[in-house]
Amino acid sequence: SNRVRVGYLDQHSTLVKGSTIEDVLKNAFKYLFDMEKEILSIGDKMADASEEELYKLMDDMGNLQDILENNGFYNIDSKIDEVARGLGLKDVGLEKLVDELSGGQRSKVLLGKLLLETPDILLLDEPTNYLDEEHIEWLKIYLNNYENAFMLISHDIPFVNSVVNLIYHMENKALSRYVGNYDDFIVI
Repeated sequence: SNRVRVGYLDQHSTLVKGSTIEDVLKNAFKYLFDMEKEILSIGDKMADASEEELYKLMDDMGNLQDILENNGFYNIDSKIDEVARGLGLKDVGLEKLVDELSGGQRSKVLLGKLLLETPDILLLDEPTNYLDEEHIEWLKIYLNNYENAFMLISHDIPFVNSVVNLIYHMENKALSRYVGNYDDFIVI
């Protein structure tokens, strides 16, 4: 489907030099900030609009405003704070430049940005790498409450058992589906 947004945690992604952790996390909402700019532009156009154009512009502005509200635009800072705290990025400092981060810290920033994007399908490849127990526990809770679908590849069996309810097993070019967690799959 053209409307399905897929997000992938790529362990080899690069971050733009000179950006702060906060810049990267806010970039997850770029499409909403772009809509806000569009609303401001519409406001400027209203000054010179005819009555007919004004109604059209007001309708467009209202539609964009609804999208912003429905996507939590006015709660972006609290969303960023929640994810940054959960992944331990607040301890690093959101104003820290990504150029100065360790590999593990960079991975946390990329994971945080991906979680904030809330794609329709979230693809996670070894998401617990570089996370300590406290942050793994936060990620478990986050994924258990995630409203959209996610697929997970991990060697962290306790983590897998705590967040999945379907296992897909590929062997000899055949894909099999099993209901339950990894321990249930092993029994079968």
